Amino acid sequence: MSIYDYIAVGWFVFVLLLLFVLILLLARKKPKLAVWLTLLSIIWIVVAPFGIKFFLDQSVRKVVVKKEDVVKLKFASSLVVTGKIINEGNVDFHTCKIDAKVIHYDPDKFKFAINSLKPIRFASKIIEKNLTIGDTIPFKMVFEDFNYKGDFNVTLEGVCY
Repeated sequence: MSIYDYIAVGWFVFVLLLLFVLILLLARKKPKLAVWLTLLSIIWIVVAPFGIKFFLDQSVRKVVVKKEDVVKLKFASSLVVTGKIINEGNVDFHTCKIDAKVIHYDPDKFKFAINSLKPIRFASKIIEKNLTIGDTIPFKMVFEDFNYKGDFNVTLEGVCY
């Protein structure tokens, strides 16, 4: 965990304690408001950790995975995906995990979203190199025995630690 994680958890606990103190102070004079604040604090307990993780992943630990080339080899039944992972966050990383999905392509966005739930092929790659702030690491993933004849799309996702 980085300093940003500790600050986010501290802020979460501080707001939660503030809500509980406010509930205790309002319980006798304004019970309806205390009940509403209790419901708000329950929602806060459930939603805030996910929101904090999403915020930190989009700002502090932001990693961009770019697909550079997708080549289906003609003389071998392989699909080669090359790309790069870029650290656009505020912390250095030591390990990155890249997930690649080969999805049946459909121009209809709804059908494409349904197809992405069950990809044709899936592969993961772990890169154990230091990825400093603003740095880029190239990668290559190979799908062996790839005999799919239809239209497809490759999507990449990455997370770094």
